[in-house]
Amino acid sequence: MAPNLLQKAGQAVALNAIANWTTLIGSFLSIVIIARILTPEDYGVFVMALMVVMLPEVIASGTLGDSLVQRKELRPGHINSVFLQSMTLSIAAWGLLVLLAPWIAHAFGEPSVAPVLIVTGAILPIGAVMSVPAAILQRDLRYKEITVIDILGTMTAAIVGIALALMWRNEWALVGMELSRRVVRVFGFLYFAKWAPSIRSSWPDFQELIRFNLANGASKILQTFDQMLPKTLIGMTLGSHAVGLFNLPERLFQQANQALIAPFAAVAMPVASAMQDNRETLHQAMDSAIRMSALLAYPTFMGAFVVAPVAIPVVFGEQWAPSVPIFQIYMVIGLRAPITAIILGVFRGIGRPDVVAWITLTSIIATSILLAFTYQYGIVAIALGLLAKQVITFVLSTWMIQRVVGFTVIRQLLAGSAAFFASCVMGLAVWLFMDFVPDLAHPLLHVVATIVLGALIYPVALYFFMPRLGRHILRAVRILLSGQPREALKTVRGALTEQGI
Repeated sequence: MAPNLLQKAGQAVALNAIANWTTLIGSFLSIVIIARILTPEDYGVFVMALMVVMLPEVIASGTLGDSLVQRKELRPGHINSVFLQSMTLSIAAWGLLVLLAPWIAHAFGEPSVAPVLIVTGAILPIGAVMSVPAAILQRDLRYKEITVIDILGTMTAAIVGIALALMWRNEWALVGMELSRRVVRVFGFLYFAKWAPSIRSSWPDFQELIRFNLANGASKILQTFDQMLPKTLIGMTLGSHAVGLFNLPERLFQQANQALIAPFAAVAMPVASAMQDNRETLHQAMDSAIRMSALLAYPTFMGAFVVAPVAIPVVFGEQWAPSVPIFQIYMVIGLRAPITAIILGVFRGIGRPDVVAWITLTSIIATSILLAFTYQYGIVAIALGLLAKQVITFVLSTWMIQRVVGFTVIRQLLAGSAAFFASCVMGLAVWLFMDFVPDLAHPLLHVVATIVLGALIYPVALYFFMPRLGRHILRAVRILLSGQPREALKTVRGALTEQGI
């Protein structure tokens, strides 16, 4: 069973990666175009409203669906129970937001936040309807369907967002973009899951899920609060302009994380749930997931860190130049992502969301203390405080996974070490190129040249740290340059299989 499950999980990872990469490309292009049209203040107003909606969204729908994925035996009553709870909580939360919107806007010092918050609150009932069919597809590792849904949602959101930005040139373009993406996704999930909403449930079904839901809900609420805290403080003390400058790097980081790490993290939970009684197979799956995600994530984050001072103003416009150091800090934070994301998915998969809750509570305490000392020095200091917090939680999470499932800290670090050192070599080479080679005819051409250089150097560097894999990747590059992309892909796939990835 385990080899079949691992094979199915590998296919799920590949399909999820396709969806996330497509989402990344579509979202990135739309962000670039919209960021050149709108101002940091426009982004700041929308982000303030979205932050407020995030917490009730997690409570109403973001946690309950996980219980359907984690549970070994699932009955219709369990599904109906989750739907009923999600809809009740989401409608109540939206009504409360409508009543409190003027006071929330006053707290931020931005009156325009109130109407944006009221309309953005529509994502709550949309999310409640989507949570159940999404959980059904994820539980069955049906990532082919999820891939289609995500691609359609991204394409629709990009078209709607760009069109509205050109017409309105304000924060409402971002509201329309977010709502359109979610509406397309909810219809997609309903169609592929072949599930119709029902309120028929029973108290025993509710009781069987409540323990996991309470623990998982607590962990996710704490995680959301932890994410909200810095931008909430920035909004209340420094205003919408600062929120916008801080949010763009964070959003770009989240997009990269979604494309590079999330395919493995998403599969970690259902795989860990199925393997929770077979620790050695679970360790093997975690090792492979970390190694594969590290091969993609480390060079991306390292390369982005180096080129950011030139790339951000060129790509997004000079109005976003002050966000460069924040972007670089987020790229450093990203270096812990391959390990951390998979660890958190495993904890939930083995039925231990309580551990995630304790890690997140530690994170909130660290965030609060660090923000108290850094917020008065500006958004760059706040970002550095978040980096220090991430170091603390990374140490804690790696130690806890060793204690709970026996996957040692040394094994966690070694899994992605080759990719890390190869990325460092690549980053140094790119930095030297940017520092010593004069700017090319156009700044954008200079950025493209550095990216291409990094992409060529990385497999060469990887060869010295992972000789067999590096040799295969270099061979794949030669095949690709000869005009045979399908054969190149086949070579890479064979190399990864040989490495146990």
